[in-house]
Amino acid sequence: MSFRIKLRKLWEIITSSTEPKLNELQLEVVENIKNMMAKPDAILLIAPISNVCYIEWKQYFIRFGNSAATISNGNYSYYFWLPDITTDKLKELFYETVEQRRVKLDKEYDKKTLENLKIISENIKTL
Repeated sequence: MSFRIKLRKLWEIITSSTEPKLNELQLEVVENIKNMMAKPDAILLIAPISNVCYIEWKQYFIRFGNSAATISNGNYSYYFWLPDITTDKLKELFYETVEQRRVKLDKEYDKKTLENLKIISENIKTL
């Protein structure tokens, strides 16, 4: 096999947009992140400069972004390497979850605001 063919195959691997196959640990980490992110009482935070995502739920804490994830339970902390494509997909899911929560919060806010405006209106009419 010529050098050009080897170089071309290597370039195809590097530039491929397909997600690399994850090992068993990485698959479990991704699953834990998705499950914890879906908990309605989990705290979700985003670091705006580094774009690192944080999830806190009960005694568990996850931080992910920049090709890595850290999972801690208060006693132990585990660091895992994840491919960029995987962390990017997790971030997209994270952002969608945060956006869904924002929409829900906006609806609750608007509902409370409308209730308060109706009370004000009634007070104005009766005074």
